[in-house]
Amino acid sequence: MKNLPLSKKTILLTRPNNEPLASQLKELGAKVLELPLIDVQFEADAEVADDVLKNLACYEWILFTSANGVKGFFKEFFKKFKDIRCIGPCRIACVGSATADALKEFFIQTDVIPEKATGEAMAEAILNYETIENLNMLYVTGNLNDNSVSKILEEKGRAIVDTFPVYKTSVIELDGEHETLKEFVENGADAIYFASGSAVEGFVKNAKKLSLKKGAKSPKAYSIGEKCSEKMKNSGIPVAKEAKHPSLVLEMLTEELG
Repeated sequence: MKNLPLSKKTILLTRPNNEPLASQLKELGAKVLELPLIDVQFEADAEVADDVLKNLACYEWILFTSANGVKGFFKEFFKKFKDIRCIGPCRIACVGSATADALKEFFIQTDVIPEKATGEAMAEAILNYETIENLNMLYVTGNLNDNSVSKILEEKGRAIVDTFPVYKTSVIELDGEHETLKEFVENGADAIYFASGSAVEGFVKNAKKLSLKKGAKSPKAYSIGEKCSEKMKNSGIPVAKEAKHPSLVLEMLTEELG
């Protein structure tokens, strides 16, 4: 049998909907434990959604900070429209390649993707792309995103930014009888991967239930990016390594554990 790079390695993933990462890790021989520490609900305020979609043609830019934002936006979009062309001739900005890939499912290409996958970097990349003074921009986001993107675009670019929250993220309280939880507590893992600051919050909230039994392997903790790493450090979780880019998570884990 072929000796795969991640054979005999166990990796704990902390968010819901881990494809394709989970499949790729398994193909490399890893045992993957999936224990979502957050829950994502796709819902938007009906009045806000109606107002945004009625005036969609007025926006020169639409900004997406996550694949969840893309999913939530089009859930609302297709309640009102049947044709993707109704999105209009706007420019599109995405925080990173994973978000841009989510848009490709709707046959939409992205005009701006920053080298560094943060909202602030996306805002700065837009400012470098063109003059945005007095342009109308729609910032598609979730309930936990801060106003840093809007602030940069409004203060530096003099743009007019409307915020459209399309999903809600909440921390899960784990059931002590959850089979994956019990397996992790009993045996531990080689690595735990955090894909968001919210998942870090979920880990901290459930710290007692996640406490390993004697003899269980203590995992090293890996981060998707700068903001997640900051959250980990502030929560007292040592960062073994941070992905140089969200698209390089698989490469990071393989290099570290292989």
